[in-house]
Amino acid sequence: MDYINAIVLLLNYIFVPALAYGSQLALGAIFVTLIYGILRFANFATGDMMSFGTMVTILFTWYFQSLGISLGILPTALIAIPFAIIFMVGYMVLIDKFVFKYYRVSKSPPVQLAMVSIGVMFVTQAVVRIIIGPSDRRFFDGEKFLIKAGEFKEMTGLNEGLAIKSTQVITIVVTLILVSTLFLVFK
Repeated sequence: MDYINAIVLLLNYIFVPALAYGSQLALGAIFVTLIYGILRFANFATGDMMSFGTMVTILFTWYFQSLGISLGILPTALIAIPFAIIFMVGYMVLIDKFVFKYYRVSKSPPVQLAMVSIGVMFVTQAVVRIIIGPSDRRFFDGEKFLIKAGEFKEMTGLNEGLAIKSTQVITIVVTLILVSTLFLVFK
């Protein structure tokens, strides 16, 4: 019984959070890889573009929550994501049109484009900090549980509980689907 409790403890505090966090990193890596593969330069602003998309998602989620719109056990952010994608695409097109296009047309070397992307990174960081602020924020939308530790203990009779958030499962599933799809497309 102690062996099973130890496994549940490892799952709860190490394996499940690490798998979810690793999935987030994989999604970011896909973004960076696609940008580099298409544009052929290291765009240092990609992480901040992800932050911009996250900011828009949070703002729309707060808006939908203020209207009382919810998805029950699923995070409200799922409704906000399509709007964030539209804003993200618009922002990236504007940045491309008014910043990167000039350097592409001028046939600038990749190192120059990389330096310009650092400027875009700082501007994007500033936009995010001005709109949403620099301080830490607790975002409770993602804290909807598929199973809570107490419920798991009750169901199994074990001493240790297992808690799995809906956002963890969604992140892992989306990552598996995207990585598999991209693998098949590029193979």
